[in-house]
Amino acid sequence: MFEKITCEKLMEYVPNDFDKFVSDGLSSTQAVSRLINEYENQTDDYEDVRWMFTVLLAEIGIKHDCLRDEIKLEALSIINDKKLVDYWKEEGINDTELFKRVSHLEKVKNIIIEFESSIK
Repeated sequence: MFEKITCEKLMEYVPNDFDKFVSDGLSSTQAVSRLINEYENQTDDYEDVRWMFTVLLAEIGIKHDCLRDEIKLEALSIINDKKLVDYWKEEGINDTELFKRVSHLEKVKNIIIEFESSIK
């Protein structure tokens, strides 16, 4: 079994791995698929990490024009239901860090909504 990866490490590793996969010759879509395969075992057992991973995949999908519908819908559900926020509160994240994280989630939500509006 893998040691639990933290949300903070995930936020660092996932974008870097995506960039590496693309620089190795994968398309953006292929790189997202590889991220899912690479991180699947590390995110399945921990809700907070799985939720953060989904939000990161949504950000990458928007930035690189390869957002999958199922990722978009799941990311919006996570953000709207405040799943990560509730988890972080339970974990005792300090108010400053919580505000920073919540602001980031709201930014992602707005980007997804803007992205959806632009393709209609």
